Amino acid sequence: MNIKQLTLAVLTAVTGAAMAAMPEVSNVTMTQAANRLVTITYQITDAPAVVTLDIQTNANVSAAANDPGWTTIGGTAICNAQGDVWRKVGNDIAQGQTFSGTITWQPDQTWPGTDGNGFKIAANGARARVTAWPLDNTPDYMVVDLAAANTVRYYPGVDFLPGSEMGQKDAVTNNPAYKTSKLIMRKIIASGVEWTMGSADGETQRNAATETAHAVTLTNNYYIGVFNVTQAQWKNIAINSTAVSEFKVEGDMRPMERVSYNEIRNAVNTTTANTSYNWPAAPNPSSFLGLLRTKTGIDFDLPSEAQWEFAARAGHGSGYWNDGSAIKNSDLDTNLNNLGRYGEDNPGGWNVTSSLGPSAGGTANVGSYAPSDWGLYDMHGNVWEWCLDWYVVDITANNGRLNIDPSASANTLSGTTGQTRALRGGSWLNHGGVCRPACRADADPALRNFNIGFRLACTAGLR
Repeated sequence: MNIKQLTLAVLTAVTGAAMAAMPEVSNVTMTQAANRLVTITYQITDAPAVVTLDIQTNANVSAAANDPGWTTIGGTAICNAQGDVWRKVGNDIAQGQTFSGTITWQPDQTWPGTDGNGFKIAANGARARVTAWPLDNTPDYMVVDLAAANTVRYYPGVDFLPGSEMGQKDAVTNNPAYKTSKLIMRKIIASGVEWTMGSADGETQRNAATETAHAVTLTNNYYIGVFNVTQAQWKNIAINSTAVSEFKVEGDMRPMERVSYNEIRNAVNTTTANTSYNWPAAPNPSSFLGLLRTKTGIDFDLPSEAQWEFAARAGHGSGYWNDGSAIKNSDLDTNLNNLGRYGEDNPGGWNVTSSLGPSAGGTANVGSYAPSDWGLYDMHGNVWEWCLDWYVVDITANNGRLNIDPSASANTLSGTTGQTRALRGGSWLNHGGVCRPACRADADPALRNFNIGFRLACTAGLR
């Protein structure tokens, strides 16, 4: 591939949405060397901040900075940018001082043009858009490297993720690192949004006692795992664990199952509860979550039931799967066939295809089915998912709050009050009705089972 000419203008930076104490970007420059390497420099006041990049072009080379003709070349073309980008910068900058950053980008590697000969851009016909995100409003995707301590990257959209370059349309499922050595998290905008938790009277196989519809308004945005935690990711972190998954095939990219709630959060190499580490206390430092928090500096935990259901619905109400298709019936559902692995009541009835294997059933590699409308995978089926809450039958009075004692709403449930922990999502072993977003189940927190796994959640925004 050959980019014959690329003349890049020095243009004003564009920042994100206006907010209190918004970091301010200025003095953006963009130049290209003979080897086609593009160098972008910028300055930020009120750092630290998370920095992302876009490159835009405009056929009208005299266009103003706010001209609607400017258009992005797309995240797939710039996802290989390096340096002071896709991450938090300015950690050591004192209040009122300026952070100076440098970004490099090799366009001929990820922006080859339709004929492979590159692009010819007129002078002043391209600009760098540098966005500084405040720490309480970080970008939509967070990627955590499990092989290196405190290595976290942020991306404004799925097409900006590494792995989307060179024509790969689905960076999330095409990049095996997101299922083995890295965690990929999706931001859920939930703060102040009123929604209906539970199910309506007419929903298929509804349990009226446990799924009573009620209004919920969550108080915070959050990140949730795009995938279930896989066997490979578990092995990367849970160095003290002897837990062994049932379905140990296909590159360890199947969900980690046969792991109890207690050993995820409260204990090491035992399923016995250690109540001193129950929420709201931090996890046991030697547990999976404790070790993950130490390595990343991020407050990872299991999602609450309300966080899980809000994310699982992807904006759709009662009677719908998370891609907007209708819930058809309680056993086999052709709409659910697209979204996750599930089964019938009779053993052997799994909706398994030969490309997924094993043909006798069991879990699938995470991401084997279609995503939700919010880009999450396997929220319906594959494995049940542990939630942080103690389980109670009627949660209508809680307004989505975590671990509330229904007999005294001001009190959180302690390690000696609750009996079982909440499960959500259904599994490869269950019929379709059990995989609905509103369906609730529970299990002893000491249980290890080959159809129970988990996904992660954490605070949205750096603290």
